[in-house]
Amino acid sequence: MKEGGLVCSALIVAGMVLQLAVGPVRWDTMAWPANIIVLAVLLLGITTMHMLRGKVQLFRWMATLQAGIPAMVTCAMLTVLMGVTRQVPSGHVPMEPIGITAMLSFWPFVLSYVWLMVLVGMVCMTRLCHPSWRNVPFLLNHLGIFIALVAGTLGNADMQSLRMMVQEGKTEWRAMDARHRVHELPVAIELHDFSIEEQPRLSYVSDVTVYTKSGIAVRDTIRVNKPLSVRGWKIYQYSYDEAKGSMSDISVFELVRDPWLPYVYLGIFMLLAGAVASPKSSPKGKDLNGK
Repeated sequence: MKEGGLVCSALIVAGMVLQLAVGPVRWDTMAWPANIIVLAVLLLGITTMHMLRGKVQLFRWMATLQAGIPAMVTCAMLTVLMGVTRQVPSGHVPMEPIGITAMLSFWPFVLSYVWLMVLVGMVCMTRLCHPSWRNVPFLLNHLGIFIALVAGTLGNADMQSLRMMVQEGKTEWRAMDARHRVHELPVAIELHDFSIEEQPRLSYVSDVTVYTKSGIAVRDTIRVNKPLSVRGWKIYQYSYDEAKGSMSDISVFELVRDPWLPYVYLGIFMLLAGAVASPKSSPKGKDLNGK
């Protein structure tokens, strides 16, 4: 356990050095196809380390509880820290000099999760080389964790969150990101009417038609906390022209697209399936492979 704790501590220190030297993680540099290349390198690295585990003690140790438990504790502590601190929106500058208010771009956080990802991958590789029905719950659990971690980490670069301002009677194809860059989208919104409903609670409602470049047209209403989903985009009612109040003829929408989200859900469902299929008790072992 001491070695595992030292590795995690070293990763946090290295992360702080990177945070101070180069700034937060620039996820936009990891967007498609860079994240697929990184994924291929990651899988190749895990496979290579697994093949060399008989010769390199470090690689054997990486599949043990002594390596895994400190990594899980470190990730859990950083995740709790993220939960108790007010986080800035994705792509924004942290509110303090350290960077913990933008945890998803905080180097110690990212390095700790990458380390955990590699350890889980090593364990999965070992079990995959010894297939049996008894291993199915274990593989579902650990492959689910691995897929969720990979999709949640590498997929972060491809997630888009944009704002679109539309005036009644007009159709808009363009939206703006957090850095005020304009993007031409494959979907457009035509605003027919905007209204504010006060019963039973205050709610903003937009009557819209959403068009896609493939020729699809969807007529629906978008309300606060009731987004509309079209072709992988979730469209939220975000704001309006507050100066005009209920007479506003402008509606502001937030459009969110996360193409990796289905894989995150797949990993979570695999994890749940593994938990349900796991035996009520299992023999104690020295490592994550039950040995």
